[in-house]
Amino acid sequence: MKKFRGLLLALMMVLCTVGLAGCASETALKDDVKTLTEDQVAGYKTSVAQTIQTVVAFTDDDIEQFLAQVTDAFSVSAVESWKGIKEEVGEFQEITEQAAEENGNKVTIISKIVFEKATANAEMVLDRSTGTEVAESLTFSVNYSMAETMKQAGLNTLMGIGIVFLMLVFLSLVISQFKHISKLEARYAKKEEKAEASVPAAPVQAAEEELVDDGELVAVIAAAIAASENTSTDSFVVRSIKKSNARRWKRA
Repeated sequence: MKKFRGLLLALMMVLCTVGLAGCASETALKDDVKTLTEDQVAGYKTSVAQTIQTVVAFTDDDIEQFLAQVTDAFSVSAVESWKGIKEEVGEFQEITEQAAEENGNKVTIISKIVFEKATANAEMVLDRSTGTEVAESLTFSVNYSMAETMKQAGLNTLMGIGIVFLMLVFLSLVISQFKHISKLEARYAKKEEKAEASVPAAPVQAAEEELVDDGELVAVIAAAIAASENTSTDSFVVRSIKKSNARRWKRA
């Protein structure tokens, strides 16, 4: 905890140093001076180098504690940027080169840093629009060699081709299953046809047949009665037909 507090205090002191450097150049800004003096550039580089060394000294535990307690946008973004490359570059060794770029009220200090596993650039942007230099951002980026860049590009290309190939295989599998869908539809249609065929005929047909049979029976009975009475069937009216007992017909 003491080490963490010391690192935090060092970072705050460095930021104050950047602000003090801005106070020293406040007169030049009032005079509408658009170019930086050598002393200004040297002061910026020194302050940025101190800030970088403070941030890269953070261990994993320091980073987590810092992010949990500090809400300052610049400090949080700087530590998160270092966290993103920390495992890839290894231990800090030295800052070999620094360059300053001026763009209006923005001053960018680019530092080349040598680490144990790789080299990286740290880009710090200072805003002078308020009359004092305010640290706007600090970002770290790993410097990859041409071979590493080509390797990464090749891996990205292979990954993209692999994803496309897998999607094509998946689509071909889906399309190949369409034949089973048509078979299921045909099977379902056959079941419906069988169900319709198994439905019994409408009772209307049976009723019509019964009516036809009753009409014939009435005509036969009427003709028999007319023959026995020596008369015509025109005056006969059949009210109803009832089934008779078979024994009576036998006796008759």
